[in-house]
Amino acid sequence: MIFLLVQGIHLNGENQMGNITKLIFIKNAVETLGYFSGQLAAEMERLGFATYFIDYNCLFETVDGLARFAGRGDTALVTFNFIGLRGEEVFETAGEKSPGESRPGESSRRESGTVWEKYGIAVFNILVDHPLYYHKWLVNAPSDMKIFCIDREHVAYMRRFYRELPVKFLPLAGNVLYGNEPATIPYEKRKYDIVFTGNYTPVEHLYREIDGLEADYRKFYREIIEDLIAHPSTSVDDVMEAHIRRELGEVPDTDKRSAIAGMVFVDICVRSYFRGKIIRSLAESGVRIHVFGANWEKLCCDRAENIISTGREVDSKACVEAVRDARISLNIMPWFKDGAHDRIFTAMLQETVALTDDSRYLREEFTDGEDIVFFSLEERERLPELVHRLLEDETRAKRIAENGCRKAREKHTWSARARELQRELGE
Repeated sequence: MIFLLVQGIHLNGENQMGNITKLIFIKNAVETLGYFSGQLAAEMERLGFATYFIDYNCLFETVDGLARFAGRGDTALVTFNFIGLRGEEVFETAGEKSPGESRPGESSRRESGTVWEKYGIAVFNILVDHPLYYHKWLVNAPSDMKIFCIDREHVAYMRRFYRELPVKFLPLAGNVLYGNEPATIPYEKRKYDIVFTGNYTPVEHLYREIDGLEADYRKFYREIIEDLIAHPSTSVDDVMEAHIRRELGEVPDTDKRSAIAGMVFVDICVRSYFRGKIIRSLAESGVRIHVFGANWEKLCCDRAENIISTGREVDSKACVEAVRDARISLNIMPWFKDGAHDRIFTAMLQETVALTDDSRYLREEFTDGEDIVFFSLEERERLPELVHRLLEDETRAKRIAENGCRKAREKHTWSARARELQRELGE
């Protein structure tokens, strides 16, 4: 098999699907999303696509390189979370109008646009958070942009509030180490009992967003947060909408989506609340948990010595390395009720037990106690006992980890997602 690398362009075989034969990805804008892009690009190359990376570490040079790579009608941008589509100046361009396009008496003028429009590049945009985070870009998105969401509730939200945009469900996948993937570490020789990969933000810091508001607004937002904490199986937008309707009555969907988009901090508050509660409960029950991320020293805990922290934010490679050397990898879902987080699939691919709160999608894909272990946010006080049992019964835990690995390799790799994307590119 021939592999050619020239000025950031990768060619591998010949593409057999549709008109799109070239793909553009972005790296070094958001580290995690760049890691996803690198793994997805490698799999697309194996399917025969040529790939090109816009690199935020040498942004202007790699944007200029688009002229040598892109072809009108045969190239697509594959990005995450509107990176490259947020009106960034570097991606804007201006084209001189030809004299024939000017009306009599009118001088030639310049029309602004984007490099994607200039080169006729199709856009495939994967949202890894709830669409409420991206409202200001969604309302101005062109109708030919293809959107992918990682939770089926997010897809339903998009189809209701942004009907003009095509949207489909595309879960994330498990990460592995780049290059030659090292051999799996034997389960009984692993360094960590349980790990969590993610940062922490103290809820009291987030409440400052609310404390500066007028009394009526403070009451309104705090009631939504309290409702979500009391009913953690409900979707965040359903709870927000219920409170909006109770406060304002029936309002048009355009007003509802704007109001929901203005409550991003509510979603972040609830995520942080449960993240802190769960890590604290494990530590205070005697479980030594290694956390790979920033600000965990700010979590108030009676047995803080059981929270072993890196003391800083770590990159995706370090997260994979930590998970592959652990017996259990804990996931606390960022309020995905019909989707999955990549932490789950990453754990499985390392033959590590994936321990997570559930979702409808996960219940369809996996079986509790066979290839995954679920816990309930409503009954989170039972989690420490669940962890202790897994650590005490190594044979059972190892069997669950191996079964999860087989399932993830079948369906939840970036190779599998590349094949799904290939089908979309062919439509």
